[in-house]
Amino acid sequence: MERIRQENTVKEIIEAFPVTRRVFETYGIMCGGNILPDKPLSFFAKMHNISPVKLIDDLQKLIDGAVDSNVDMAITKPQTEHVYEIFVKTAILIVLSTGCLYGASLLAYMAFRNSMTSVSWILLETHGDTQVYGWVGLFIMGISYFALPKFWNSILYSTPLAYKSFFLMIVGIFLSFVFKTLSYYSGFFFFKIPVLFGCILQAASIAIFIYVMCRTFFSSEKQKYDPYEWFFLSSYLWFIFQAIAFIALYFHFNIVFNSDIPDVFKSPIRHIQIMGFACMVIIGIFTKTLPIFLGIQEPNQKVSRYVLYILNISIALRTVSEFYKEYTNNLSGLFATIFCIAGILETFGVFLFIYNLNLFNRKKTVKNPTNLPTGFRKYIRAAIVWLFVSESALLTFTIYETLSGHRVSHALFGAYRHAIFVGFISMMILGCASKMIPLSKGVKLCSTRLLNLTFVFINIGCMFRVVAQPLSAHFYPHLYSVMGISGFLEYAAMFFFGINTWKTMQLHVEEEPTEQIKIATANTNVYQLIKQYPQTLDILIGFGFKQLKNPILRNTLARTISLGQAVQINPVNLEDLLKELNNAIKKCAEVKVA
Repeated sequence: MERIRQENTVKEIIEAFPVTRRVFETYGIMCGGNILPDKPLSFFAKMHNISPVKLIDDLQKLIDGAVDSNVDMAITKPQTEHVYEIFVKTAILIVLSTGCLYGASLLAYMAFRNSMTSVSWILLETHGDTQVYGWVGLFIMGISYFALPKFWNSILYSTPLAYKSFFLMIVGIFLSFVFKTLSYYSGFFFFKIPVLFGCILQAASIAIFIYVMCRTFFSSEKQKYDPYEWFFLSSYLWFIFQAIAFIALYFHFNIVFNSDIPDVFKSPIRHIQIMGFACMVIIGIFTKTLPIFLGIQEPNQKVSRYVLYILNISIALRTVSEFYKEYTNNLSGLFATIFCIAGILETFGVFLFIYNLNLFNRKKTVKNPTNLPTGFRKYIRAAIVWLFVSESALLTFTIYETLSGHRVSHALFGAYRHAIFVGFISMMILGCASKMIPLSKGVKLCSTRLLNLTFVFINIGCMFRVVAQPLSAHFYPHLYSVMGISGFLEYAAMFFFGINTWKTMQLHVEEEPTEQIKIATANTNVYQLIKQYPQTLDILIGFGFKQLKNPILRNTLARTISLGQAVQINPVNLEDLLKELNNAIKKCAEVKVA
């Protein structure tokens, strides 16, 4: 084989020119393994949305000796590295328009009218759906497309399918938002058909998303499954379940019987969206990343599994009991009991999760004296506090409803939902994004000041809303004005976040002058160490840091972490690692002197 062609297989190319292996490892095709894919180059390029001409050019440069095989080359960055950006940017646009701004306007109107029922339920429902699918859904899908392949030392299975899931979700959100409102106010039956079609598109988007993530996971050939992966899988399954369930309910009630879906069915669907999907994903993120970024001991995996089982069982029990406790009179007592048990289990599972984080236990901080980044620690702590408050409220409401046989007021339950959706879920999205997005670019967050302003406004706004809503509805009507202001405070927080995130994603990696590394310590930057002493790369890979085989990760993730943080990502003995690295540095210095 003199020249590489598109019909040549990856196996043929590597067997003929072993040096090209590093190019394929860059794109994740090898995933650290030794199996040579017997697929044509054109197939590989199509699946990963890479220009076959540019890929062949990169390979040929190595083969012809135009590029030193021991030096990083300017290999085309796979578009899988960029796919998450369109999800994140669109999620920001949605939350700043039909999400938070729309909700703040509705809230202000309620405050003006001094009535929680002055706004039609259909406007509140479409606002909630937009927040769930457009803000939380798109953001989580985008971050999953970026982060999980990195966790699995793999590459996204299919960029084209990822983009298809994006466009299907956007069209589905648009159809549902617009035509659900039009069908309600016009009474025109045929406006309901686009709503149903929009719901089907959303479910299709979620199904494609799950398929891509599962194929990506299995391509990694992992031998051991971690608890955080089961949290992610559970959340994705709840996400697709609620989408399919809503399609069935909407078709049955709105299309067949030309009526509205009863509230008894809407409540468990929303609970699945909040607890089953969003909270479960965040718990998985917590379990995986907090020990790395906050310098705490890894949560006990056995306890994490208990949390996983308890939360899934509680969500299932609550869904079944809410579906049936008011749907049938014969077994209402049984389902009321199941409903109460579900609430107790969920609260216990959440409290057990918080305890297992070791976040508030100073005795369980890591012993390595590393400069761990703590800029977003306040987001984590605040989110945990809001989760504790919201789950305590849910337990109280559950017990009250079971004993009294009456539902708590919409004002009280709405305050609970806001506390968990904004105080916990949105707070965690803001906090994790401030860490993960800069990591994805290999840069620092654009503005710490905007990050702090976001934190202040989101917490004040959430506190005003959660406190003022029930008090104004039941005791002090003059607090409606405070409730009305809260929405715009939260919108200001989202606006600051949007600007900060958008600008960060536009930044490019810039080289900063650094001092010569004479001795490796826990605080030594991984990227600078490899740059100054290329021979240390083999040592790091030998200690299990296989991600560093990928030049893209060396140029992004490695720029932002120290050796001390690295040993938390891949637990190895720090002293042994430093000993090997310093021996290599010493030998290099001796060679230069000689």
